[in-house]
Amino acid sequence: MHVVDSANSDPRLAGLSLQCGRDGINVALILLEPMARSARPTVVLTTGGRRAEFEASVIQGGAALLLPADASKLAASDWQSASELSVEIATKPNAILGAVPISGLPTALSYLSQNCHAR
Repeated sequence: MHVVDSANSDPRLAGLSLQCGRDGINVALILLEPMARSARPTVVLTTGGRRAEFEASVIQGGAALLLPADASKLAASDWQSASELSVEIATKPNAILGAVPISGLPTALSYLSQNCHAR
């Protein structure tokens, strides 16, 4: 898990997690304040001036947001050379904003790519 930069992040956001999924590697945002399981929040991720918007699914009893497969594709490409990922989760009354250092992302993805099939 990549933990947020706590000095520049909302305390409701814990970090970014990479997990083995059925169809490859999943990207999830970990929350410290659970969301309703029925919520489908919009998540905007920005790095290096490139912005991507996703509709997330609430998982793990509301403690995490699973991002669609396109986020995994970005993690395997555009995010490889980035040092930080800016996060914005549309929630009411206020959005959850944060910054996640991702400098070790290539190593984590390589490890998961080699070991997820073993599950």
